[in-house]
Amino acid sequence: MLPPGASAGPARPAPPAAPGERPRGRDMAAGTSTGTGTGTGTAPQSLQHGEREQEAEPEGGSRRWGAQHAGARELAELYSPGKRLQEWISVILCFSLICFNFYNLLFYLRLEHTPSIIVGIFAGVITADFLSGLFHWGADTWGSVELPIVGKAFIRPFREHHIDPTAITRHDFIETNGDNCFMTLVPLANMAYKFVSFSPEALYETCPWECYVFALIIFITMTNQIHKWSHTYFGLPRWVIFLQDWHIILPRKHHRIHHVSPHETYFCITTGWLNYPLEKIGFWRCLENIIQGLTGEKPRADDMKWAQKIK
Repeated sequence: MLPPGASAGPARPAPPAAPGERPRGRDMAAGTSTGTGTGTGTAPQSLQHGEREQEAEPEGGSRRWGAQHAGARELAELYSPGKRLQEWISVILCFSLICFNFYNLLFYLRLEHTPSIIVGIFAGVITADFLSGLFHWGADTWGSVELPIVGKAFIRPFREHHIDPTAITRHDFIETNGDNCFMTLVPLANMAYKFVSFSPEALYETCPWECYVFALIIFITMTNQIHKWSHTYFGLPRWVIFLQDWHIILPRKHHRIHHVSPHETYFCITTGWLNYPLEKIGFWRCLENIIQGLTGEKPRADDMKWAQKIK
Protein backbone atom coordinates (compact mmCIF):
# COMPACT_ATOMS: atom_id res chain seq x y z
CA MET A 1 0.00 0.00 0.00
CA LEU A 2 1.13 3.52 -0.68
CA PRO A 3 1.28 6.35 1.83
CA PRO A 4 -0.45 9.60 0.83
CA GLY A 5 1.44 11.50 -1.84
CA ALA A 6 3.58 8.62 -3.09
CA SER A 7 3.38 7.66 -6.73
CA ALA A 8 2.25 4.22 -7.66
CA GLY A 9 4.51 2.22 -9.92
CA PRO A 10 3.39 -0.83 -11.85
CA ALA A 11 1.53 -3.08 -9.46
CA ARG A 12 2.49 -6.71 -9.20
CA PRO A 13 -0.50 -8.97 -9.93
CA ALA A 14 -1.93 -10.72 -6.93
CA PRO A 15 -1.37 -14.47 -7.02
CA PRO A 16 -4.30 -16.81 -7.42
CA ALA A 17 -5.30 -18.95 -4.50
CA ALA A 18 -5.60 -22.69 -4.68
CA PRO A 19 -9.11 -24.09 -4.30
CA GLY A 20 -10.37 -23.42 -0.83
CA GLU A 21 -7.41 -21.20 0.05
CA ARG A 22 -7.48 -17.51 0.85
CA PRO A 23 -4.25 -15.58 0.37
CA ARG A 24 -3.30 -13.08 3.02
CA GLY A 25 -1.03 -10.16 2.39
CA ARG A 26 -1.72 -6.55 1.59
CA ASP A 27 -2.80 -5.00 -1.67
CA MET A 28 0.19 -4.09 -3.77
CA ALA A 29 -1.05 -0.68 -4.85
CA ALA A 30 -3.81 1.73 -3.93
CA GLY A 31 -7.17 0.55 -5.19
CA THR A 32 -5.96 -2.99 -5.93
CA SER A 33 -7.60 -5.97 -4.24
CA THR A 34 -6.16 -9.42 -3.77
CA GLY A 35 -7.24 -11.86 -6.46
CA THR A 36 -8.73 -15.26 -5.85
CA GLY A 37 -7.37 -16.95 -8.93
CA THR A 38 -10.76 -17.07 -10.65
CA GLY A 39 -10.70 -13.49 -11.89
CA THR A 40 -12.96 -12.25 -9.12
CA GLY A 41 -11.50 -9.70 -6.70
CA THR A 42 -12.12 -9.73 -2.99
CA ALA A 43 -12.98 -6.68 -0.97
CA PRO A 44 -10.27 -5.32 1.35
CA GLN A 45 -10.52 -6.92 4.77
CA SER A 46 -9.84 -5.30 8.12
CA LEU A 47 -6.71 -6.33 9.98
CA GLN A 48 -7.56 -8.38 13.04
CA HIS A 49 -4.45 -7.76 15.09
CA GLY A 50 -4.18 -4.01 15.14
CA GLU A 51 -2.88 -1.62 12.58
CA ARG A 52 0.16 -2.95 10.78
CA GLU A 53 2.93 -0.85 9.38
CA GLN A 54 2.29 0.02 5.77
CA GLU A 55 4.94 -0.58 3.18
CA ALA A 56 6.47 2.75 2.24
CA GLU A 57 7.59 3.70 -1.23
CA PRO A 58 10.73 5.83 -1.64
CA GLU A 59 10.22 9.48 -2.37
CA GLY A 60 10.47 10.64 -5.94
CA GLY A 61 9.07 7.57 -7.64
CA SER A 62 8.14 3.93 -7.37
CA ARG A 63 10.45 1.17 -6.27
CA ARG A 64 12.22 -0.82 -8.98
CA TRP A 65 11.98 -4.51 -8.22
CA GLY A 66 14.25 -7.20 -9.62
CA ALA A 67 17.95 -7.34 -10.37
CA GLN A 68 18.18 -3.53 -10.80
CA HIS A 69 16.82 -2.79 -7.32
CA ALA A 70 19.52 -1.06 -5.25
CA GLY A 71 19.08 -3.45 -2.35
CA ALA A 72 19.19 -6.49 -4.62
CA ARG A 73 22.45 -5.35 -6.20
CA GLU A 74 24.05 -4.72 -2.81
CA LEU A 75 22.94 -8.07 -1.43
CA ALA A 76 24.15 -9.95 -4.51
CA GLU A 77 27.60 -8.38 -4.09
CA LEU A 78 27.85 -9.85 -0.57
CA TYR A 79 28.11 -13.37 -2.03
CA SER A 80 31.78 -14.10 -1.27
CA PRO A 81 34.40 -16.66 -2.43
CA GLY A 82 34.45 -18.04 1.12
CA LYS A 83 30.70 -18.65 0.96
CA ARG A 84 31.13 -20.34 -2.41
CA LEU A 85 33.79 -22.66 -0.99
CA GLN A 86 31.53 -23.59 1.95
CA GLU A 87 28.74 -24.47 -0.50
CA TRP A 88 31.01 -26.65 -2.65
CA ILE A 89 32.27 -28.59 0.36
CA SER A 90 28.74 -29.00 1.71
CA VAL A 91 27.35 -30.32 -1.58
CA ILE A 92 30.20 -32.81 -2.08
CA LEU A 93 30.02 -34.15 1.49
CA CYS A 94 26.21 -34.24 1.49
CA PHE A 95 25.79 -36.27 -1.69
CA SER A 96 28.67 -38.59 -0.80
CA LEU A 97 26.97 -39.39 2.52
CA ILE A 98 23.58 -39.74 0.82
CA CYS A 99 24.98 -42.39 -1.55
CA PHE A 100 26.70 -44.25 1.29
CA ASN A 101 23.61 -44.26 3.50
CA PHE A 102 21.24 -45.19 0.67
CA TYR A 103 23.35 -48.23 -0.20
CA ASN A 104 23.33 -49.40 3.40
CA LEU A 105 19.57 -48.81 3.77
CA LEU A 106 18.91 -51.02 0.77
CA PHE A 107 21.11 -53.71 2.28
CA TYR A 108 19.04 -53.89 5.49
CA LEU A 109 15.57 -53.47 3.97
CA ARG A 110 13.21 -56.42 4.22
CA LEU A 111 9.78 -57.02 2.69
CA GLU A 112 8.10 -56.97 6.11
CA HIS A 113 9.34 -53.39 6.55
CA THR A 114 7.18 -52.16 3.65
CA PRO A 115 4.18 -50.70 5.58
CA SER A 116 6.32 -48.91 8.14
CA ILE A 117 8.63 -47.61 5.40
CA ILE A 118 5.69 -46.11 3.48
CA VAL A 119 4.45 -44.40 6.64
CA GLY A 120 7.98 -43.26 7.46
CA ILE A 121 8.55 -41.72 4.03
CA PHE A 122 5.22 -39.85 4.19
CA ALA A 123 6.03 -38.63 7.71
CA GLY A 124 9.48 -37.54 6.50
CA VAL A 125 7.95 -35.45 3.72
CA ILE A 126 5.48 -33.81 6.12
CA THR A 127 8.25 -33.07 8.64
CA ALA A 128 10.48 -31.62 5.91
CA ASP A 129 7.66 -29.34 4.75
CA PHE A 130 7.08 -28.07 8.29
CA LEU A 131 10.80 -27.53 8.95
CA SER A 132 11.16 -25.69 5.64
CA GLY A 133 8.37 -23.37 6.76
CA LEU A 134 9.84 -22.87 10.21
CA PHE A 135 13.31 -22.02 8.89
CA HIS A 136 11.89 -19.88 6.07
CA TRP A 137 9.65 -17.98 8.48
CA GLY A 138 12.52 -17.41 10.92
CA ALA A 139 14.92 -16.12 8.27
CA ASP A 140 12.25 -13.98 6.56
CA THR A 141 10.88 -12.49 9.74
CA TRP A 142 13.75 -12.05 12.19
CA GLY A 143 17.44 -11.28 12.20
CA SER A 144 19.54 -9.00 10.07
CA VAL A 145 22.12 -9.22 7.31
CA GLU A 146 24.47 -7.42 9.71
CA LEU A 147 24.47 -10.32 12.19
CA PRO A 148 27.93 -11.94 12.59
CA ILE A 149 28.48 -15.09 10.48
CA VAL A 150 24.83 -16.03 9.91
CA GLY A 151 23.78 -12.65 8.52
CA LYS A 152 25.67 -12.65 5.24
CA ALA A 153 25.85 -16.43 4.98
CA PHE A 154 22.23 -17.42 5.60
CA ILE A 155 19.91 -14.39 6.01
CA ARG A 156 21.24 -12.45 2.99
CA PRO A 157 19.70 -14.82 0.38
CA PHE A 158 16.24 -14.41 1.93
CA ARG A 159 16.46 -10.61 1.76
CA GLU A 160 17.64 -10.73 -1.84
CA HIS A 161 14.90 -13.17 -2.80
CA HIS A 162 12.03 -10.89 -1.81
CA ILE A 163 13.46 -7.96 -3.77
CA ASP A 164 14.56 -10.03 -6.76
CA PRO A 165 12.48 -13.25 -6.72
CA THR A 166 13.89 -14.51 -10.01
CA ALA A 167 17.52 -14.27 -8.84
CA ILE A 168 17.28 -17.85 -7.62
CA THR A 169 16.63 -19.00 -11.19
CA ARG A 170 20.03 -17.59 -12.17
CA HIS A 171 21.85 -19.47 -9.40
CA ASP A 172 23.67 -22.67 -10.34
CA PHE A 173 23.20 -25.98 -8.54
CA ILE A 174 25.90 -25.24 -5.94
CA GLU A 175 24.58 -21.82 -4.90
CA THR A 176 20.99 -23.05 -4.91
CA ASN A 177 21.55 -26.12 -2.75
CA GLY A 178 24.72 -25.44 -0.77
CA ASP A 179 23.04 -24.20 2.42
CA ASN A 180 20.51 -27.03 2.56
CA CYS A 181 23.28 -29.57 2.02
CA PHE A 182 25.18 -27.96 4.90
CA MET A 183 22.16 -28.30 7.20
CA THR A 184 21.86 -32.05 6.59
CA LEU A 185 25.53 -32.96 7.14
CA VAL A 186 25.21 -33.75 10.86
CA PRO A 187 22.22 -36.16 10.57
CA LEU A 188 23.79 -37.78 7.49
CA ALA A 189 27.09 -38.27 9.34
CA ASN A 190 25.22 -39.69 12.34
CA MET A 191 23.41 -42.17 10.12
CA ALA A 192 26.69 -43.22 8.47
CA TYR A 193 28.24 -43.74 11.91
CA LYS A 194 25.41 -46.11 12.85
CA PHE A 195 25.93 -48.17 9.71
CA VAL A 196 29.63 -48.71 10.45
CA SER A 197 29.34 -49.23 14.21
CA PHE A 198 25.97 -50.89 15.01
CA SER A 199 25.36 -54.61 14.78
CA PRO A 200 23.34 -56.01 11.83
CA GLU A 201 20.56 -57.00 14.23
CA ALA A 202 20.25 -53.48 15.61
CA LEU A 203 20.26 -51.97 12.11
CA TYR A 204 17.56 -54.38 11.01
CA GLU A 205 15.34 -53.31 13.91
CA THR A 206 15.85 -49.58 13.32
CA CYS A 207 15.61 -49.71 9.52
CA PRO A 208 12.06 -48.20 9.32
CA TRP A 209 13.12 -45.29 11.56
CA GLU A 210 16.22 -44.71 9.45
CA CYS A 211 14.01 -44.65 6.35
CA TYR A 212 11.97 -41.86 7.94
CA VAL A 213 15.15 -39.91 8.76
CA PHE A 214 16.55 -40.52 5.27
CA ALA A 215 13.34 -39.30 3.57
CA LEU A 216 13.39 -36.22 5.81
CA ILE A 217 17.02 -35.53 4.88
CA ILE A 218 16.41 -36.00 1.14
CA PHE A 219 13.48 -33.59 1.06
CA ILE A 220 15.30 -31.00 3.18
CA THR A 221 18.29 -31.29 0.86
CA MET A 222 16.09 -30.74 -2.21
CA THR A 223 13.87 -28.02 -0.73
CA ASN A 224 15.66 -25.06 -2.29
CA GLN A 225 15.86 -26.83 -5.66
CA ILE A 226 12.10 -27.37 -5.45
CA HIS A 227 11.78 -23.71 -4.46
CA LYS A 228 13.83 -22.69 -7.50
CA TRP A 229 11.55 -24.73 -9.76
CA SER A 230 8.54 -22.89 -8.32
CA HIS A 231 10.02 -19.65 -9.72
CA THR A 232 10.96 -21.16 -13.09
CA TYR A 233 8.33 -20.78 -15.80
CA PHE A 234 10.30 -21.90 -18.85
CA GLY A 235 12.38 -24.96 -19.64
CA LEU A 236 11.36 -27.17 -16.71
CA PRO A 237 11.52 -30.93 -17.32
CA ARG A 238 8.12 -32.51 -17.85
CA TRP A 239 8.49 -34.69 -14.78
CA VAL A 240 8.98 -31.58 -12.60
CA ILE A 241 5.87 -29.96 -14.08
CA PHE A 242 3.96 -33.20 -13.45
CA LEU A 243 5.01 -33.22 -9.78
CA GLN A 244 4.02 -29.56 -9.44
CA ASP A 245 0.66 -30.02 -11.16
CA TRP A 246 -0.19 -32.89 -8.83
CA HIS A 247 1.10 -30.92 -5.82
CA ILE A 248 3.65 -33.57 -4.93
CA ILE A 249 6.20 -30.76 -4.75
CA LEU A 250 5.63 -27.01 -4.35
CA PRO A 251 3.51 -25.71 -7.27
CA ARG A 252 4.35 -22.41 -8.94
CA LYS A 253 0.94 -20.76 -8.46
CA HIS A 254 0.77 -21.92 -4.85
CA HIS A 255 4.10 -20.29 -3.96
CA ARG A 256 3.10 -16.98 -5.54
CA ILE A 257 0.83 -16.41 -2.53
CA HIS A 258 3.91 -16.00 -0.34
CA HIS A 259 5.32 -13.33 -2.64
CA VAL A 260 2.49 -10.89 -2.02
CA SER A 261 4.08 -8.19 0.15
CA PRO A 262 4.73 -8.23 3.09
CA HIS A 263 5.56 -11.96 2.67
CA GLU A 264 3.81 -13.00 5.88
CA THR A 265 2.22 -16.32 4.95
CA TYR A 266 2.67 -19.65 3.09
CA PHE A 267 6.25 -20.23 4.29
CA CYS A 268 6.42 -24.01 3.68
CA ILE A 269 8.31 -24.55 0.43
CA THR A 270 9.02 -28.28 0.15
CA THR A 271 5.56 -29.49 -0.82
CA GLY A 272 3.44 -26.64 0.51
CA TRP A 273 0.97 -29.16 1.96
CA LEU A 274 0.99 -27.52 5.39
CA ASN A 275 0.57 -23.92 4.25
CA TYR A 276 -3.22 -23.82 4.25
CA PRO A 277 -3.79 -25.56 7.62
CA LEU A 278 -1.06 -23.49 9.32
CA GLU A 279 -2.56 -20.32 7.87
CA LYS A 280 -6.04 -21.39 8.92
CA ILE A 281 -5.03 -21.70 12.58
CA GLY A 282 -2.90 -18.52 12.50
CA PHE A 283 0.24 -20.43 13.45
CA TRP A 284 2.87 -17.96 12.18
CA ARG A 285 0.95 -14.91 13.37
CA CYS A 286 0.69 -16.42 16.85
CA LEU A 287 4.45 -17.07 16.99
CA GLU A 288 5.17 -13.54 15.81
CA ASN A 289 2.89 -12.02 18.44
CA ILE A 290 4.60 -14.04 21.19
CA ILE A 291 8.13 -13.10 20.06
CA GLN A 292 7.24 -9.46 19.52
CA GLY A 293 5.66 -9.33 22.97
CA LEU A 294 8.75 -10.83 24.58
CA THR A 295 11.44 -8.94 22.65
CA GLY A 296 9.79 -5.82 21.26
CA GLU A 297 11.21 -6.64 17.82
CA LYS A 298 8.96 -6.01 14.81
CA PRO A 299 8.49 -8.88 12.36
CA ARG A 300 10.17 -8.36 8.96
CA ALA A 301 11.73 -5.03 9.94
CA ASP A 302 15.06 -5.88 8.26
CA ASP A 303 13.27 -7.29 5.22
CA MET A 304 11.38 -4.00 4.82
CA LYS A 305 14.58 -1.99 5.24
CA TRP A 306 16.21 -3.72 2.29
CA ALA A 307 13.06 -3.42 0.16
CA GLN A 308 13.08 0.36 0.67
CA LYS A 309 16.67 0.90 -0.42
CA ILE A 310 16.91 3.25 -3.38
CA LYS A 311 20.66 3.77 -3.59
